[in-house]
Amino acid sequence: MPTKISRSSTPRINGVDVTRSLAIMLAMLSHALIEFDVFQIWQGTAATVTRFAMQTAPVTFIGLFGAMLEIVYAPRFANGGAAAATRQLWTRALQCYLLYALTVFALHVSGEQSLGYTIRCLLMLGITPYADILKFYALALLAAPLLLRLRMRHGLKAILLFAVAVPAAYPLLSQIPEPPLLLGRDYLLKPASFLYGGTNEAGGPSVLHGLALVAAGMLLGRGVRLLLSSDVRERRRGGVILGLMLGTTAAASALMWNWHAPFETVAAIADMSLRNDNHPIYATIGLTATLLEVLLAILLFDRLGRRWGSPLLFLGRTSLFTFAFGNILLYLAPERVPVIGGGLPLALVVFAIMMGQSWLFLRLMTPVAADASRIWRAVATRFQRLVRWMQRPVDGTVSRLVPSRG
Repeated sequence: MPTKISRSSTPRINGVDVTRSLAIMLAMLSHALIEFDVFQIWQGTAATVTRFAMQTAPVTFIGLFGAMLEIVYAPRFANGGAAAATRQLWTRALQCYLLYALTVFALHVSGEQSLGYTIRCLLMLGITPYADILKFYALALLAAPLLLRLRMRHGLKAILLFAVAVPAAYPLLSQIPEPPLLLGRDYLLKPASFLYGGTNEAGGPSVLHGLALVAAGMLLGRGVRLLLSSDVRERRRGGVILGLMLGTTAAASALMWNWHAPFETVAAIADMSLRNDNHPIYATIGLTATLLEVLLAILLFDRLGRRWGSPLLFLGRTSLFTFAFGNILLYLAPERVPVIGGGLPLALVVFAIMMGQSWLFLRLMTPVAADASRIWRAVATRFQRLVRWMQRPVDGTVSRLVPSRG
C-alpha cells in the first residue's frame, strides 16, 4: 500500500544541504588533483585513504538527489502538482544536457578530442573525463517523474525493491555480452557501459546503477523527513528507517570486503576500479558514508543549530554550474606549468578558482539588496537578465512537452 505523504510544507534541511555541498566540493577537488597528476607523485597509504574518502562523494550527491525527490517533489506529486513538478525536473534535465554540451565543446576547443568524437559525445555515444555526471543527471532528471509515480502508486516498497535489485543483479549484468559492432566500429560499447555498466568503458556508476542509488536516496529522504518531524512516533519511524539502512549497507559492505587482504578493497575503491566495474560494494560503502554524514550533519546543523557549515551551502545551490564550469576550467587550464610540488599548487589554485566562480555566480543570481552599490546593482541586474533570456527557450520547450493543464 502506498506510503502516506504529509501535506505540510518542508523547510530546507540544513544537514542534507551541507552534506551535499561537501560531497560536491570533494568531487571537484578530486578532479583537480587528478587533472594535475598529483596522485602520480603523492602515493602511499595516506594518498590511498584520501582518494578512498573522495570516491564516496559521487554516491553521496547522487543519493541526496534521491532524497531531494522524496523531500521536495514527492509531496508535490501527492498534492496534485505532478505536472508542475515534472516541468521543473525536465527543465533541469534540459539545462543539464546543454551544460554537458558546453563542456564537450570546451574539451574539443582544448584540443583533447576530435570533432567527430565531439559529435559522438553530443549524441551520448562517447564518454568525457569528469563531465559525464552532467549527462547522468540529465537522464536521471528525465526519469525522476517515473520514479515518483512509481512511489505514489506502489509506495516505498517498490522503490526499495528497485534499489536492492539492481546491485543484486551484478553477477548477471557483468555477464551481458558486449554490443555488436556498428559499421565495423564499437560505437555502441561506450553508451552500453554508460547505460547499464556491462563493461568498464565508461566511468561508474552507470545510469542504471545510479538510478538505484537515487532510489536508495529516496528511502533516506523519507527517513530524514520523519526524523525531523514534530511527532514523536514519526521521529521514531525515521530513526528506524535510517538505522535499518545503515545496518544493512554496513553489513553488506562487511560481507563483500576482502578480509584476506583488507587494504586491497580500500585501494580498489580509491583507484576507481570497483566504481567503474559497478560493483555493489562501491554503492554500499558510499551509502554507509552518506548515512553517517547525513546523521551527523542533521545533529549539528538542524538539532543543535550550528552555523559553521553555512559557508559551504553555495555549492549545493550551484551544483550544475559548478560541475559544468569547474570542469571547463580544468579542460582549458594549462597542462604544464613549472611549479614546485608536482602540480599540487596549481591544482589547489584551480580548485580555489572553481569555488570562487561558483560563489560569484550565486551572488550574481541573488536578488540585489536595497543598499547595494550602483555598480554591483548594474552588473547583477544585467547578468540576471542575460540568464533569464538564455532560460526562455528551455522553459518554452519543456512547457510544450508538459502543458500546464491536462
